[in-house]
Amino acid sequence: MRNALTTAPKFGKVAVALACAALVSSTTAAFAAAPSAKKPVATMEAGAVRAEHRQALSQALNGDVKGGLRALKALSKKSLPSDEADRIQMSIGRLSYETGDYAGAVSAYGKVNKNGPSYLESLEEAAWADFRNNETTKALAKLKTVTSPAFKGQVRSEPFFLQGLAQLRVCDFKSVFKTIETFKSRFSDEVKTLEASPSSADKAKLKEIGNSVQKLNLVEAETIQRLYLDENGKKRSGSPARISKGSDQLSFPTTDDDELWMDELEGFQVTTKGCLEIDNDMGVAKSVAQGVGK
Repeated sequence: MRNALTTAPKFGKVAVALACAALVSSTTAAFAAAPSAKKPVATMEAGAVRAEHRQALSQALNGDVKGGLRALKALSKKSLPSDEADRIQMSIGRLSYETGDYAGAVSAYGKVNKNGPSYLESLEEAAWADFRNNETTKALAKLKTVTSPAFKGQVRSEPFFLQGLAQLRVCDFKSVFKTIETFKSRFSDEVKTLEASPSSADKAKLKEIGNSVQKLNLVEAETIQRLYLDENGKKRSGSPARISKGSDQLSFPTTDDDELWMDELEGFQVTTKGCLEIDNDMGVAKSVAQGVGK
């Protein structure tokens, strides 16, 4: 059984348009940056930052993605208000992803303020970049934070699909089923509420959840197939990836001992064992890069 699933977001014009929309709708006041020890540096006014940001995104939207990316990187080196700096790093991450520079995308997302409103979104998109860059364990580490119960209601459905897909890639079959069950319990009540809502925004959100359901169904089907094909699958499915945590890390106050606080992310790694090679590996996600992240 081979099914097509999206393996990563294809940002392109959609991402640029989203960045433009976020930029235009922003009304956050600028914060003064700390001056240099040698020479005071004036912080750019938020309006001026947004104007340059829009110009760079327009350049990318008109086909010159690399040129727009260079302009954004130059802008990011100036003294900027905190929230504006985060929006620029998000755009740099998306355009870097679009050009295939996944490591550059992860680097940009990593500069987003952990206390800012874009942090969870930056983690999700960085996880996609890690996944596409074959850094699956790093993607799983980020997704562990994104899908934590502590952020219920703040996270979209798609990270659960990516988490299940990444777990499938490393043959952590037991965790795939756990992710699917968590997804169902997390969104079942929300789906009922969205179905009763006349709001077009809620209808769009409902559609997104439905898409994630379909993709997770394919991940589940592929997982079952691999368990069937691999005579050692049952044994491996009972040994999920080991979570490594330092002694200075704190856990969420939940029944899941593996949950971590956001600021523990850098010290959080997922250790995976060898995985049986199967012809057309990742067939469930072979040529799916079109729909996710749109």
